[in-house]
This record gives sequence, C-alpha cells and structure tokens, in this order.
Amino acid sequence: MAKLSEKRPTDPGAEELCIRFVNTVSWRLRSANEDSLPTPSTLLSWLGENSLGSSQYWARIAASWAHDDRKAADFYETALRLRETIYGLLHAKVEARPPHSGDLTVLNAWLARPGSGLELVSHHDELGWRVSSPDADAVDLLRPIALSAANLITGPRAHKIRQCADDRGCGWLFVDESRAQNRRWCSMGDCGNRAKAARHRIRKKQSINSNVW
Repeated sequence: MAKLSEKRPTDPGAEELCIRFVNTVSWRLRSANEDSLPTPSTLLSWLGENSLGSSQYWARIAASWAHDDRKAADFYETALRLRETIYGLLHAKVEARPPHSGDLTVLNAWLARPGSGLELVSHHDELGWRVSSPDADAVDLLRPIALSAANLITGPRAHKIRQCADDRGCGWLFVDESRAQNRRWCSMGDCGNRAKAARHRIRKKQSINSNVW
C-alpha cells in the first residue's frame, strides 16, 4: 500500500478554485490528515500559483510579515477558516443535507465584503486576480475563493459535487462530469488505480480459492 504522504497534490487546473483550495487538505477523512499549506508562506505560494495575486505582490506581503508575526498568523487563520467553511458547505451538498448555519454566516460575510481592491488582469492570454493598489488588503485576494464556492453551490453543477470513495480516507472533493454520473474517485491515476488493483487482487484470490476446492 502506498504511504499516505505519496498522495499527489491537486492539479491546479483540474477543478473549481474553491475545490482546489479545500483539497489542500489530503486524507481529510482520517484522524491524521495532511495539510499542504502548513505555514503562511506555503499559503502565499499557493495563492500565487492559482492566479490570486502576482508573485511580486506576495513577496512584498511576505517581507512585511517578517516584522509582524501577528499579521501573518491572522491572515493564515482567516484563510484556513474560509477553507473549512467551504468544505462544510460543499460536503453538505455531497450528503444532500442543509448546510450548517454557521458556515452560511461566514460565507455570506465574505460575499458582502466590498472587495474594492480587486481587479482582473490578463497575463499570457489568461485572466487572473490582482490587487488594484499595492496598499490593498491582502485578505481581498481570498474573496474570489468565496465567490467560486457560492457560484458552485448555487449553480447547475451543485448536484454533481462528490467526495472520493477511497477506503483509506482520501476525502478530496470533485465535480463529477462523467456521462454516467458514476465517478467515485478523485483521480483514476491515484485512488482509482489503487481501488482497481485491489479489486483485481481480490478476484484473483477468489479464483485461486475456488480452484483449490
């Protein structure tokens, strides 16, 4: 069996922004999960890789945090709270149940945030979010994640949100775009292949046992 640490990170272009953010936690359904954003600096790198602010902007933010640990911690805690709020809302869709009122309250606060420091810019024929001023609040660049979640859970694909069925407790979310609407795994190249191999071993063992008798 593969070690848990061998699980591959989310493909930046494979899912909605909000799902990519939620899936920065691997093995979510285990008591000991893995967070690919364990520090404020790794969070900044992820935001830049997902077109939320330029690398130059985040470098300036990181430099300012070098003299203000509390500011870095506050931003980090705010981002992780948003991540868990979105997971709660998406998971409610997976289970076809009403969301917790607290999660709705948090998301609504993000949706009501003015976000005046944001703008869309084109870079190498792709659009990405940027702050409109060097003095804009870095927290503004978390708002597109909240908008992504709101659009997904209220849109036509909300009923297609799934959670990986891997029996080790993967827990990654995805939108099932398969024609038959029967996708069970976050990726056939990861959890899907493992499940397929496990079924093959079971069938082979059963075949051997039946031949013995």
